[in-house]
Amino acid sequence: MSIEEQIRSTLPTSVRARSFSFHCSPPLLSFHSIDFMKPRYYNIQTIKQQPISAYLKSCGIAPAKEYTHYALYHAPYRNDHNASLKVDFRQNLWHDYGIGKGGSIIDLVMLMRGCSAYEAMAHLSDEELSDQQKRNPSAFHRSTPSHTSNSPSNTRRILSISEELPLHLKNYLHGVRKIDLAVASPYLRHIRYTVGGRECAAIGFPNRSGGYELRDSRNFKGSIAPKDISLINGESDGTPCLFEGFIDFLSLLTMKGKEIAPCLILNSVSNLHKAVAYLQEAKICSVKAFFDNDEAGRQALRELRATGIEVEDMSRLLYPHHKDLNEYHVAQSKQQQEEQQVKPVIVKHKIR
Repeated sequence: MSIEEQIRSTLPTSVRARSFSFHCSPPLLSFHSIDFMKPRYYNIQTIKQQPISAYLKSCGIAPAKEYTHYALYHAPYRNDHNASLKVDFRQNLWHDYGIGKGGSIIDLVMLMRGCSAYEAMAHLSDEELSDQQKRNPSAFHRSTPSHTSNSPSNTRRILSISEELPLHLKNYLHGVRKIDLAVASPYLRHIRYTVGGRECAAIGFPNRSGGYELRDSRNFKGSIAPKDISLINGESDGTPCLFEGFIDFLSLLTMKGKEIAPCLILNSVSNLHKAVAYLQEAKICSVKAFFDNDEAGRQALRELRATGIEVEDMSRLLYPHHKDLNEYHVAQSKQQQEEQQVKPVIVKHKIR
């Protein structure tokens, strides 16, 4: 084992994960950077006191219904049409009735970001948290939460990363999602990882911080920390396109046949603030938004426009009657296949 590998193995998972860049060419860690990467220690009880509702608000997630002592949300880490996520203001606890899980703000961040307890605490301690959260940590009456999940078994550990997808994942992308593998493959990786003692494999889509969004052929959605947006440079200086997830990005790529304009993939609507910060820093004043046709997508659209950025809502223009861009793309692909199948065969007869 090299010196760099020995050093890397002692670092937190969030730091080690950053050694994987978009093109999977890990840079060497320099000795000058090690002092800034030493593990930090956190006061768990203090972190647990941060109001869950304030954290969700800082992520751009609004309640579907709000009452005096609790609120109901659409779970941001899965498809939840019933607003099954309950946040208790008095106890500062959450519970997702759809999957039967709950706990403290640390548990929620672990689920939202697909990270370990240590990484969740690091995230909650970062300066990116809103000023409101830091100024008002005791906004609600609380009791000490119980059953906090700090088990490392919930953490996904990468075993290998390769460029070639296995056949069943290729079949899923091409057969179910109607994605053209010829144009999509350069953006994807085959990720083998362990979680809870099990070995798994999935399609991996890298983000700008070295993390991955994961999908498999059984509708599994997950991620490997750190959670972040993904940036695609594009082949022209056209208006940037924004997507909630990478399947929609690959759908547009398939429809166009090639990458045209710069693209930004949120990988979760909770990352909208990161996208806005990037756009403002790059002095980009107009975008095309390919968001989902649901309340979360519409809320993200409103918040994006509130920043002063000019937004062209492609969900209204292109797929107003479909849930998202991929659903529209699949419907169009099937319609084209049906039209080709029923196309009459013209038989030419020789005239004597």
